[in-house]
Amino acid sequence: MSYGFVIKWLSVSSFELRFDGFTVVTDPYITECETNDLTWEAVEACDAICLTHVHWDHITDIPRLVEKFSPKILCGEMSALPMVRWLDCNPLLVYPMPANTELDYGKVKIRALYGHHGNLKNNWNALMDRVKNHPLCQKDPKMAEMQEAGTLEYRNWLFTLPGGARMVLWGGPATIEHINACKALAPDVLILQRPSSEADIQAKLDFAKAAGCKVLIPHHQEFRSKEKPEVVLRWGELFEKEVPGAKFIYPNHGEWIKL
Repeated sequence: MSYGFVIKWLSVSSFELRFDGFTVVTDPYITECETNDLTWEAVEACDAICLTHVHWDHITDIPRLVEKFSPKILCGEMSALPMVRWLDCNPLLVYPMPANTELDYGKVKIRALYGHHGNLKNNWNALMDRVKNHPLCQKDPKMAEMQEAGTLEYRNWLFTLPGGARMVLWGGPATIEHINACKALAPDVLILQRPSSEADIQAKLDFAKAAGCKVLIPHHQEFRSKEKPEVVLRWGELFEKEVPGAKFIYPNHGEWIKL
């Protein structure tokens, strides 16, 4: 079945999504990503940027995209003010998006969904020390200031085409509240954060099955890194085996996929 989505994976959770002339880029961390050969120039168009959160490894290419494309920047409301300060941009470019806020761009409806960051592992002070001491934050104090909002605030995203096809970008842990929230959306295509280990495969498999999607695409995986691609591949095999008619797509950096 054709849903009408056209997507390109750039890195980690960064995708370029085409909606019949309106293009969204998610979490633009491309140039500084060490596990691919792409730079921000791989982005062909950008009408809007949707951010899951504002940790440094989801935002580094925003200034470059703003300079070239002047896109709308959709983020959580807690992150909006530090984002404007960091970019020193016209504040009208930044759209604070409370959970369940939906914007209709004609070609696509974009809805912000509540989320929660997973796998942080540390208490607050230790976590803040770790993220703020990253070399990129050390070079850029205003980026460092955003890391608190990046830890506390998370947005997942629903993209709905005029014909009703739904695609969801979802990150975070496979907890019951996340599973039930995604299930209620009934996405046709689900871009879901990959299992973090062998032990996590079943939880993420249950998540994808509960969501009811027919197409599953991983994010937060880098096949040329230490992130154990065999874990992702096993997840995909089980998904296709246990969901009749389903398709698991292994994206390659910079390649367009039509769904």
